[in-house]
Amino acid sequence: MTDSTNLDLVRSIYADFERGDFSRADWADPQIEYVVMDGPSPGRFTGLTEIATGVREILSPWKDLHDMIDEYRELDDERVLVLLRADLRGKTSGLGLDASWTRGAEIVHIKQGRVTRIVKYFDRDRALADLGLDGYAMPEKSTTPDPEEALRRGFEAVNRGDFGSAVSMFAPEGVWEFTPLGLGVLEGGLLMGHEAIRKSLEDLTESFRDFELESEDFHDLGSGVTFNVLVQRGMPHGSDGFVESRLGVVAIWRDGRVARATSYKDVDEARAAAERLAQERG
Repeated sequence: MTDSTNLDLVRSIYADFERGDFSRADWADPQIEYVVMDGPSPGRFTGLTEIATGVREILSPWKDLHDMIDEYRELDDERVLVLLRADLRGKTSGLGLDASWTRGAEIVHIKQGRVTRIVKYFDRDRALADLGLDGYAMPEKSTTPDPEEALRRGFEAVNRGDFGSAVSMFAPEGVWEFTPLGLGVLEGGLLMGHEAIRKSLEDLTESFRDFELESEDFHDLGSGVTFNVLVQRGMPHGSDGFVESRLGVVAIWRDGRVARATSYKDVDEARAAAERLAQERG
C-alpha cells in the first residue's frame, strides 16, 4: 500500500520547482542525497549545500532551464516517480539537448515525511528500464476528471455555499492570479493555496444576497491549458437588481486540478494569452 501523503509532498515540492521557486528546504532530510545518473555531468552529492553547488556546476553550460511535469506515480511506500520534460539550451550555441534527453524522470525517496534521496535521469527510458518498468507507458487517455466537468462542479459548489468542495478544483498548492473582479468586490492580486482562495470566495459571495458563477465558452487548448469565460452574477445587499460581469480565465491543469488560473477583464486578451501559452507548452 502506498502513502498518498508522500505523493502530496512531492507534488508540492515540484510545483515550486515549476514556478522557479527553490527557496523551500523544509521537506529535505539534512543528509539528503542527489544522484544524477546520466546526462552531461553524472554525479552524486550529499547535503543541501553540496547539492546546490553541484547542480549549479552541472547546469553552468546551459540556459533557459524549464521543467514541466508529465506525471506522478507512487512506486511503493517510500518512493515516488516523477516523469518530466526539460528544456536545456547551450549558453554559447543556443542549441538544445537531443530530444531523447529532454524526457526525463526523477525518483524521490521519502522517510518519515522528509525526502532522503532524489535520483535524476535525463533519459526517461533508462529510468524506466532500471525500475523494471520499461514496458510502462503513460496512459493515452487521462483517468483524471475532465477540466470542463471539474470547473462545473466547482462553480456549483460555490453557488450552494460549499466552499470546501469548491476549492478542490484547485491543486493544494494552486495559484489564482486575478485582475480586479468586474463586480468591484475584490482587488486584483495573487492567491496561493486552498485557504486563501476559499477566504476570497467567501468574501465575494457574502457581499451579495444572491450570487452565482457560471462557465461559458470553454476551450481545452491542449498541453494542460484551458480558456473559458467566467460569468459572475449577483444582487448586492440593499439593491433590487442584479449586476453581471464576464472575465476571461486562462488555467494550467495538472492531475485534473487547476495549478494556476489567471483572470483578465479583457476576454480577448485572455483568449490570446491562452493560445500563446498552449503553443509554448505544446
